[in-house]
Amino acid sequence: MSISNRYRLYLGLILLLTSFLKLLFTAVTPLSLFSEETQYWLWSKNLDWNYYSKPLMIAVYNYISTSLFGDTEIGVRINAVFFTAAASWVVFELSLYMFKNQKSALWATVMLLVMPFFHLASFFHTTDSSLIFFWTATLYFGWRAIEEDGLSWWILAGVTTALGMLSKNIMILILPIFFLHLLIFRPKKLLKKDFYLFAGVAALSLIPIFLWNFQNDFVTFRHVGTLGGVEGEKQPFHFSNSLKYLGEYIGGQLAIISAFFLPFLWMGFKKLMRSQDEKLAFLLFPAVLVWLLFLGIAIFKRVEVNWPAFAYVGLPILMAWVIYPQSVGWKRYRVFATFISGLLLMLIMLPQPLDALGFKKIFKPKNDPLARMAGFREAGKALDSIRLELDLDKNFIFSDSYHLSSEMAFYAEGNPQTFCINLGRRMNQFDLWPGIEQFENRDYYGIYVTYHPETDERVIQGFERVVQEERVFGMYRGDTVRMIRIQVLENLTGIEEIVTNAY
Repeated sequence: MSISNRYRLYLGLILLLTSFLKLLFTAVTPLSLFSEETQYWLWSKNLDWNYYSKPLMIAVYNYISTSLFGDTEIGVRINAVFFTAAASWVVFELSLYMFKNQKSALWATVMLLVMPFFHLASFFHTTDSSLIFFWTATLYFGWRAIEEDGLSWWILAGVTTALGMLSKNIMILILPIFFLHLLIFRPKKLLKKDFYLFAGVAALSLIPIFLWNFQNDFVTFRHVGTLGGVEGEKQPFHFSNSLKYLGEYIGGQLAIISAFFLPFLWMGFKKLMRSQDEKLAFLLFPAVLVWLLFLGIAIFKRVEVNWPAFAYVGLPILMAWVIYPQSVGWKRYRVFATFISGLLLMLIMLPQPLDALGFKKIFKPKNDPLARMAGFREAGKALDSIRLELDLDKNFIFSDSYHLSSEMAFYAEGNPQTFCINLGRRMNQFDLWPGIEQFENRDYYGIYVTYHPETDERVIQGFERVVQEERVFGMYRGDTVRMIRIQVLENLTGIEEIVTNAY
């Protein structure tokens, strides 16, 4: 066995072990799926060419995986495990191809595995899971195309870019990033057709996106424009808010790659400035450019911590390579930084040992991000019990929150299509599907699920009477972290919903 294949075997064993542990966590945890996961799962039950906020492929992935593994938590999350394991392998291969060093390539992959942004994408199946894989694959094929001057590599890069854009629209940023790289380091390649063929293949992904949006008032573009601050109601600029958003953004980005790795990132940046090495630039520039883009947005509005993280997959390759010729002390610190980063991630996912030492007093369960997944499975069971107890034959489930509507579709028996009424929220995918008006004056019972302690008067007036009410309390780390209220109402006569222009 060659040295490279031996290291591939090591990598395979690492990925098998970590993948197994992630699926085991999903199988045994009392936590429910994240509401974004159940939303995308519900899309897979309503396949279309595009959706309100995202392209079609996450629905396709869920459709395939749940066809194989059932409508279960593992059936959904196996996508995240698969895509990030595949991305890890590509990181190894890209590092090995660029620097011809097996140890550095393996270390790059291990460091990637313990970076918080990658860890989250590998556990929870969101659009970031597949985006990270296709971004990484495009980097690999793109570098092979640049180095070998092969048209086939450019076409493969175009295919992975197209699939990435159909997974999450932000993948389109790879096109100007590659263009700038060639303009700086290989300008003669821009005189050939190869790059433009790559861009043309990638652009094919825009066809279903544009056609669907043309039929749906371009709601995806309006939504993305609102998130980016160029569409919708403009808020007055406040310097104090800007400082707050920038602080949150910079601090969040440092945390999401693991602050323990920052010395290595600084080494890589300094080496690039000294050497002007094209390889180092290829790995660092995507992260820097995307980081700067979202930094600009953060001046005006809050940026979610995961938005730029997909572009960071090249950083562990850079860091592992610049560490390789360093002193033994730095290599020992690499082991420490990787170990402590992984340990902290484990304690975040399984904080019970720390709670026994009083950690709960410092980091309260209600403030724990994982608490957002508590209580939905229990609410689904309570809803099923109510339907059985009252023998509700003709009924529908609805909420004023797309999070709850999606969760109840997943956790209610039979996975019924649920609905989301608009009592003053921005638009979402439910508004593009048939609503509850189809049940008006047909003797249907409405099962209303909400976070609110009191029911909006418009809901009460929309039915003949309230039949029953029950409250479900979501528990996490021994504390109550949320309340979900389930209310049964008889015979929908009509709810006066708000027609919104908020995206």
